[in-house]
Amino acid sequence: MRVGPAGGSRFNGGATRLTLRGWCFLAAAVMIAVFAYSAGLSELLYAACFLAVLPVVALLLARLRRMRLTVVRTFTPRVVSAGSPAVVDIEVTNQSRTASPAGTWADRIPWAPGTAGPGILPSLSAMVPHYATEGAATRLSYTLRPPARGVYDIGPLEVESIDPFSLGRGHASLGGVQQLFVIPTVVPFGEGGPMIVAGDGNARLVQRHVSGNDDDLMTREYRSGDALRRVHWRASARHGELMVRQEEQRTYPEARLLIDTVRSGYDDALTDAGFTAADSYAFEWAVKMLASLGIHLHRAGFRVQVIETGAGQVSALGDANSGGGQDHEFLLSLASLRLTDAIPTEQRAERTDAPGPIFAILADPDPRTADWIAGQRHGSEIGIAFIVGGRFEEAHQRLSDWGWICVPVRDDEDPALAWASVSRFASLTGFHGRG
Repeated sequence: MRVGPAGGSRFNGGATRLTLRGWCFLAAAVMIAVFAYSAGLSELLYAACFLAVLPVVALLLARLRRMRLTVVRTFTPRVVSAGSPAVVDIEVTNQSRTASPAGTWADRIPWAPGTAGPGILPSLSAMVPHYATEGAATRLSYTLRPPARGVYDIGPLEVESIDPFSLGRGHASLGGVQQLFVIPTVVPFGEGGPMIVAGDGNARLVQRHVSGNDDDLMTREYRSGDALRRVHWRASARHGELMVRQEEQRTYPEARLLIDTVRSGYDDALTDAGFTAADSYAFEWAVKMLASLGIHLHRAGFRVQVIETGAGQVSALGDANSGGGQDHEFLLSLASLRLTDAIPTEQRAERTDAPGPIFAILADPDPRTADWIAGQRHGSEIGIAFIVGGRFEEAHQRLSDWGWICVPVRDDEDPALAWASVSRFASLTGFHGRG
């Protein structure tokens, strides 16, 4: 992800000021002028004028000496997880036919302390057209660590230069801004929790110990006309008859992920936090759980549908064979996922008839939203609700009455631990309730 020359050049316009030395020269000029008038020494007025002219000339030089610099910024990695480091490389090239002045640089970032750097920007040689000019470019680098998910504006590059006498200081903003996508951290669930397995295309919630062998799910008896290349010899030896592979006949099980994105459903939600702070710590946990669970199910071979109580913002996840870019697009959409205002119930996504489990992630929705969420579970399928925050009793009661498995969690809890505790709460619920 780059910012190219088209938006990278800026001229040093009016941001100039005197240095401490420049102000000292002006103060000395005023004092000498006052003393010259009071003492009647007109010769000293020449010295006062000379001291006063030098800072003025320095300001003019700083103002008129344009810095035609091009900035190209590169992030490594291109998309970073919240709390993980990213290396920013900045290539600065002098496009002018005169050498650029030496100075200092700092890159703007939207969280404390507000800038990355400062560092030294060396003088760059004049650019000779149509030739590769040695010394006309330099590379700057720094590491940033975004504190939270979001879409952040990085830049512009702030450059300050000083005239040769250190009397005036010039400032330029170069390169514009570039967006850095920070996705939520994806937590691996490991081997400690429940597992979703596919039998006849429907999904069921089971414990980690499963009977049978994966080969049995991938093979069937040999039939006349089957190609020999499809014979599964290991399964044939175990069954005592020819068995053939049937991968192409397997159907992808489906799973639905439901997240409450309505602001009124989170009692700790702020009115306008921007991307530099969490809208709601409970909502941030919900997004982190959505990312981790969505990737977990998708990589396990499920066709994942994402449902939102507010306006749709999340990219879909299809089956695992639909292309490797789906995980990427899904996580990128979560980088910019925000709390929204409530929408009428009739405008929300219709309940689907896809067979498979449904997972809801919520905090404290209003009664109408809670009833809508509860009704998304099919009577014969598993519904698991992760309820985050301290006020979960009402939502817990409503969903439990509708046969959901409710898992209360804290907003600082590891999503992997919440996933591992599903089996325990499932045994307490007993899968009873209304459809």
